[in-house]
Amino acid sequence: MVQSDLLKLAQQGDPGAIARLLNRNLQPRGVTAKVLLRDECLKILLSSDRPLEQKAFSQFIQQSIDRLGTSNISLVKLYSQQTSEGVPAWAYEFVPASSKSQLIVANPAAKSTLAIVKLRTESQEFWSSLRTFQLDSIFPYRDVLSVDLYRSNTVRLLLFLGLFPLIINLIAEQASIEQMAWLIGIYYAAIWGVVLYNLIKPVQFSWGRTLKCVLFTTVIGIPLLLFFQQVPPFRALYGAINQGLVFRLLGFVLGVGLLEELCKALPVYLLLYRSQKLQDPLSAAFYGAMSGLGFAIAEGAAYSFRYAVGLSRGQLGLGAYVAANTIRFVSLPLFHAILAGIVGYFIGLAVINPSRRSALCFIGIAIAATLHGLYNTFAGGIPGLLIIGFTILLFVTYLRRCQQLVSEMQQAERNSRKSPE
Repeated sequence: MVQSDLLKLAQQGDPGAIARLLNRNLQPRGVTAKVLLRDECLKILLSSDRPLEQKAFSQFIQQSIDRLGTSNISLVKLYSQQTSEGVPAWAYEFVPASSKSQLIVANPAAKSTLAIVKLRTESQEFWSSLRTFQLDSIFPYRDVLSVDLYRSNTVRLLLFLGLFPLIINLIAEQASIEQMAWLIGIYYAAIWGVVLYNLIKPVQFSWGRTLKCVLFTTVIGIPLLLFFQQVPPFRALYGAINQGLVFRLLGFVLGVGLLEELCKALPVYLLLYRSQKLQDPLSAAFYGAMSGLGFAIAEGAAYSFRYAVGLSRGQLGLGAYVAANTIRFVSLPLFHAILAGIVGYFIGLAVINPSRRSALCFIGIAIAATLHGLYNTFAGGIPGLLIIGFTILLFVTYLRRCQQLVSEMQQAERNSRKSPE
């Protein structure tokens, strides 16, 4: 092809002619240029066995394109790539001088027009890159609908925690205050149940036993509690909580604390211990804690109704109402669960050391009832907060020292079985 014809084609924007002109100067240096023109955007790829210095080659390409004075090129994108690499090492783009002059003559707002041209080119590249993705990879809806996904306990838990309050909201207009309180209590109790399961790590876990302990306390244990509250001497002890500090403390420990902790211990003792289904203190502590959560659900529902009545009558401010419900549904269920867990823990120790069964059960009930009564006496102040904090840490300590206490109980049991010489 004649030199003049080749130059004329290049000035008209012919990518093949531009490539040939560029390669005449580049190929002796071990560089090959590939040229593509699309939508007034000229793309030039420089290939070489060695890395190319960006500044020198960018200036050379820009000067070469500017000398051509091509009118139908609005933007030039230059890439440099080693032949052994799969991606460009660097990229550079510029507007040819001829395109700049045309923009200035045709329109005083040359910069705005140039920006529009550049934006259009980038937009086309963006949509092109989007089309390279596979829908099933970036939006795996088939996996979301797969049954295998829902076999995971973690997935079920996440769905429950995320959706249950929304389900409650759907029926809020038709439900009574008591029904709403029960549902909210169940929700927070479930959260604490998961936390306690991961904290205690019971050896013998069963959904059936867990539900039995929860339901026994709510359906049978609490009615028994309400009955014994009216029976001497508990009736007098409950009446003492409205008197001076000493009588108040005695009433809360020997009356409220003792009865409620016995109530929560009943399912662990009757359903698991007596039927010889317990083998270790950790499992007994877990089922005791679940019984405590069942108690807290029922108690929370009852108190929530009282708070609502107090709010409607102006006896309780809105802030106090919100705080009281939060404590009743969040903090106190954990406190009830841990106290019942302590009693269950000692019942579990009694399985290992049956010769001291009565003493161990008494110790567990005594510790829980005392801590319970102390909190009730000083609730609403810093001492109450400290008592709950101490109770939580005491329970964690029991769990951490479980193996040591089990060994001590086993040794004590062996010693008790030795016959005197």
